[in-house]
Amino acid sequence: MRKIKVAILGAGHIAGSMAEALSGIKDRVELYAVASRSMERAEAFRAKWGFGKAYDSYEQLAEDEEADLIYVATPHSEHFANASLCITHGRNCLVEKAFCANRKQAEELVKQAKEHGVLLAEAMWTRYQPSRKVITGLIEEGRIGRVQYIESDFSVPISHVERLQRPELAGGALLDLGIYSLTVPALFHNGDIIGVDVECTKLPTGVDATDIINIRYSDGVSARAKCSCVDEPSNYGKIAGDSGYLIFAPTNNPEWIKIYDADDDLIETIDTPSMVNGYEYEVLECADAILEGRTETESMPLKESLRMMGQMDRIRASAGIVYPFETLADIDHSDREVWGERFVTPT
Repeated sequence: MRKIKVAILGAGHIAGSMAEALSGIKDRVELYAVASRSMERAEAFRAKWGFGKAYDSYEQLAEDEEADLIYVATPHSEHFANASLCITHGRNCLVEKAFCANRKQAEELVKQAKEHGVLLAEAMWTRYQPSRKVITGLIEEGRIGRVQYIESDFSVPISHVERLQRPELAGGALLDLGIYSLTVPALFHNGDIIGVDVECTKLPTGVDATDIINIRYSDGVSARAKCSCVDEPSNYGKIAGDSGYLIFAPTNNPEWIKIYDADDDLIETIDTPSMVNGYEYEVLECADAILEGRTETESMPLKESLRMMGQMDRIRASAGIVYPFETLADIDHSDREVWGERFVTPT
């Protein structure tokens, strides 16, 4: 099987995590190139991780026809422009979550990818990991009975980080942490949403500090998804049924699942460690798709990326959070368009 040549656009923290993952799957990928706006930084990254090439411009990487897959590892606000650059040069792209700053940008990226016939995928690593199937299997096996309630929380006190504070960088808790919290009910319950309530507090810069999203489904199930960049650390998912419940953590990269009965007695602990650090699964699935001539991944189809972007747009619109590079009209979708046709608009 041919090795896929993987390049990274950006040389920051998340790029380092991806490089670590790539280093652990060298039987499937070649650490091909890295690009930064600084040659010094690109060269340091190349030398540290063993990439073959270093570029001091994103344009040079996009023009490199040898790159099979480019992982976009820049801030949320730059995803659209950076991914568009790669796509329009005919490069396959894996774009770090959140996919874009809003759904309008995401829709344009999807359109461009289809026009150029390239693979486009969101690097929402939780969706690609084996733990997803384990949790789904436990629910389908009836280990906790009929699902009644879902809860997720991803809170980390990181509001001091500059990019989280700045609206022009698509800052705030939602795009950085909230996408994980929203993904838990999206992954593990497919009921029709009939109501959503949003509570939001803001940083002095106007971006969201804490978001609590309460979701109601037509079958009686409810969900609570919370994220915060000011609250104390908390990172878990919980799915409760009528005969027990399960908890897994961390939300973004589950390492274990604990199953409890209705009396709160621990029944079983299932370890779900990653092969490397969790980022490898999304690359392996992209590699398979490229080799098979597919332009989407099964674990994170583009329609799901668009759905989640629409939900985050609506949450921000309801809180009056509009980034400087967009308008309220860009994100103020109708509730039924975002949450589903059975949504009951409050009167």
